[in-house]
Amino acid sequence: MKALQANAEWKPRKGYQPTEREIRDKRAGMGNNLFCHPSLKLVDISVPVPKDDEVLLKVGGAAVCGSDTMFLGADEEDYLYYCGHCRLPVVIGHEFSGEVVQVGKNVKTFRTGDLAVAETMNGCGECAACRAGLVNQCENLEEIGFTLNGGYAEYLVAKEKFCFHVDDLVQVYGSKERALEIAAMVEPTAVAYNGMFVRGGGFLPGGNVAIFGAGPIGLSATSLAKAAGAAKIITFEKEPVRMKLARDVGADHVFDPDELFAAGTSPSEKVLELTGGIGVEMAVEATHHQAETIPEIEQMVSVGGTIAQIGISPVRTPIMSTYLQKKGINYHCSIGSSGHDIWPHVIRLIAGGRIDPGKFLSKCFRLENAIEAIEAAERLEGGKFVITPNW
Repeated sequence: MKALQANAEWKPRKGYQPTEREIRDKRAGMGNNLFCHPSLKLVDISVPVPKDDEVLLKVGGAAVCGSDTMFLGADEEDYLYYCGHCRLPVVIGHEFSGEVVQVGKNVKTFRTGDLAVAETMNGCGECAACRAGLVNQCENLEEIGFTLNGGYAEYLVAKEKFCFHVDDLVQVYGSKERALEIAAMVEPTAVAYNGMFVRGGGFLPGGNVAIFGAGPIGLSATSLAKAAGAAKIITFEKEPVRMKLARDVGADHVFDPDELFAAGTSPSEKVLELTGGIGVEMAVEATHHQAETIPEIEQMVSVGGTIAQIGISPVRTPIMSTYLQKKGINYHCSIGSSGHDIWPHVIRLIAGGRIDPGKFLSKCFRLENAIEAIEAAERLEGGKFVITPNW
């Protein structure tokens, strides 16, 4: 079968000492420390055979994530840009959906013909983090699309215990094909849900919400804030296409921070103006630019408010802790989307018409054009791009 595979040479960066697990498994906690001379190529590999507890999915959709764009090219020392957990070579693509075409002998809840999605973050269920319910912080984590082969392929396998039915989406979107394209966007929506409502604890209906970034995570956060009853949703984004998409999914106000600064004001001042000085009960940070966003967020969050940190950056973030302390602000850091019944809740929100990720699905690409799709995402040319390997 055809698959888009990331590969690189294992070569610890000068000055970096790999951990015991990194050496043992040839995996990286941060890929940019260990993988040199990266490549991203369409290859021919064997169709995987499901184990007794796995299902084989014929991939219907694989959505492009910002992390996928970091497998393009290399830094000035020819090391991988991607700064997260990975083991190469691997077929990338961690936001996917598919039709079950084969099941292992111990699989009980799926049969051939079912439509399904699967959690990316596969916790071991045995380590201290998993036993505490923090499955996204698993000490023995495996990740589909990073350490296990992912969705930029005609087929993939996933363990039954991490899979969920999405057949109900056919009634909403009119066809199996369109339902699977939308279902590939459950994962980024679940990432936003985890940050806002599980790690962040949510907000009371009628609260004000600010969202920094209108990429797929920020747009998902905007949709979820609307569904959860936010009084005012204020989104900050610099790209005009994404600014429009933010309005389409429910933002009441959308601003380009650069334009605000040029006009002699700031995002925090604009938020305080729009909220009568109260500020926002929740600020969602969904960018790679925390050095720019956090100083503004510190000023705009209300007393007792919450910061949900979802965006990931490879550089340190300046924080004035006194501001946070004086207002009793809760700063919750989040990664991943697994556990806590998140995925079923997201699927029900979509099936019930409360949110519609299809509003920011900009274009679908065939598998042979997957790199083109990733490059389009890197250029921020739209909301979400989805690869359809089998049609």
